[in-house]
Amino acid sequence: MHKWQKDLWAALSGSDPREMKIYMGGRNIGKSVLAQMWNIMHEESKPTCRVLETYPVDTKKWHTIQCSREISDWIRQQPDQSKEWYEHIDQNWVVDRSKFDISIEFYLMLKLRWGC
Repeated sequence: MHKWQKDLWAALSGSDPREMKIYMGGRNIGKSVLAQMWNIMHEESKPTCRVLETYPVDTKKWHTIQCSREISDWIRQQPDQSKEWYEHIDQNWVVDRSKFDISIEFYLMLKLRWGC
């Protein structure tokens, strides 16, 4: 979040930017804008990635991970000829755009690149 956004939020709320006040009810008074600003301020600024499951595949360790959009885009830009990552498909044959099955080597590269 940029400094001007924090300053704007502080000016609108009149208090600590980590606190949110309810101003008033009604239509077309900017409640949605304030809610969006609140969500932007409190989102993780650092891209996130977490391991959901670890399992062996042909004596090699693989992880199922869930990650943020930035990391997902980066993974998709990596060459897939090495077959070190796959988009995760659940039991209902649905592809989740933020989940991947990755090898332990690719996971280490991901940790080195993104620090997650």
